Amino acid sequence: MRKTVLLCLFISMFILSSVAVFADSADSYEGDAPDIPIQATAAILVEQTTGRVLFGYNYQERRYPASMTKMLTALVVLDHLDPDDIIVVGPEINNMPSGYATLSHVEGEALTVRMLLKALMIRSGNETGRVLALNVVRHTSNNPNISYEDAKREFSILLNQRAQDLGAENTSFNNPYGLHSPHHFTTAYDLALIARAYMEVPLLAEIAGMRIFEGYGTEGLYIPYADVRHYSWTNTNQTLLGAPFGHPHMTGIKTGFTTPAGQCLAGAASFGDLSLITIVFDSEDPGRWQDTIMLMNYGFNNFAFREVARSGERVEYVSIANPRRGGVDTLAVYTYGAHTALLSHAEYANLTRVVTYNVLLRAPRERRDDYEYEYYDDGLTRLLAPIEEGEVIGTVAYYIGDNLIFQGNLIAAATVYERTFDSDMDYYISLFTDNIFTLRGLPYWLAIGGTTFGFVGMGWALSLRRKVKEHDRWHKPRAQRR
Repeated sequence: MRKTVLLCLFISMFILSSVAVFADSADSYEGDAPDIPIQATAAILVEQTTGRVLFGYNYQERRYPASMTKMLTALVVLDHLDPDDIIVVGPEINNMPSGYATLSHVEGEALTVRMLLKALMIRSGNETGRVLALNVVRHTSNNPNISYEDAKREFSILLNQRAQDLGAENTSFNNPYGLHSPHHFTTAYDLALIARAYMEVPLLAEIAGMRIFEGYGTEGLYIPYADVRHYSWTNTNQTLLGAPFGHPHMTGIKTGFTTPAGQCLAGAASFGDLSLITIVFDSEDPGRWQDTIMLMNYGFNNFAFREVARSGERVEYVSIANPRRGGVDTLAVYTYGAHTALLSHAEYANLTRVVTYNVLLRAPRERRDDYEYEYYDDGLTRLLAPIEEGEVIGTVAYYIGDNLIFQGNLIAAATVYERTFDSDMDYYISLFTDNIFTLRGLPYWLAIGGTTFGFVGMGWALSLRRKVKEHDRWHKPRAQRR
């Protein structure tokens, strides 16, 4: 009798708990080429840090670079010589080809490598290119008596190797200053690679932006008996600030001209966190200045670095298909990893996000271990527990059209536990012990009292009936008893 009462009491509490629980639980890629009315026969606009081509016109066609060659010469010089090295000019400056003499130096004068680089880029000294090339090869070959003609061949090898290292695969230089030759060529794309590398060197970037320079050949260093000259140069780049076509954000780089090459300009400009490189070939003055400014303005007005993904950003809340009783049934999902991309305004507006989970439920019903989970088919995303806090549970990808911009991981913001038979029992027992002596436990006490009263009443009624039967039996005649 006692065991029967206890069993019925437990069943009643289990049913009431289930009802109470049920009641409680009821977010390159190249577009069309812009129409920019440039005069150049070939041009390119690229972003400095990423190298992304923002505009291109015949930019893979071979062209003659003229004095824009000197950007690569300056890079090779700093690969082998120190800016403070002192160089004495020799006879290599004599016998320049017709039309290429710039009368930059005199034989026997002393200059630092830094001053020679300024003469190379600001004055555009062709003789300077010879002086630097000869001294680089003297250093690399350890031969102080090598002739300029022999040194030119060796220096050309260094130039072309450096170009290859930069990815300029359609470039071939055979002299250090841009002397015209059918074998001395490049493309706007390749020259943009060279210009980007040039502007990454602080000393060279500083020189590229100098519109006016005055100073002595040895930069104030006293060298006994040295022939030291004073120089005053004005940069031929008319887009630098203060020049007739000055642009407030221009920072360089180099002009170029030969009759076959036409009037050319390698430009650089920076505004905010955006740095741009332009290469303009064969655009008759003032075309090369105007073309460069148009390209720069197009880049600054239409492109920006955008935050595509921010680490720790909540993407969405997702449901848990098999949540533990009393636990959370939704999970916040966050991004892990940040990404910034150079995008046009139109590209940013068309950016789309695709979320993929690696624990997504799809089957209508499935048995796992000793517990059967019910799956859902209502179009909602549901994940399968258990999931640990910080666990990678999927990926988030950002696209412009079919072009993938960035893909990062998705992580769980909290730990969620799976539902099992044992966890259900733990939950009901905990629910009972936590609420039995509170106002919320009143239904349990009523259930207990009612069940107890019912069983006691049933027991009393059965006992009374038994006693009545016994009384009746013993008061019957003996013959009628059984």
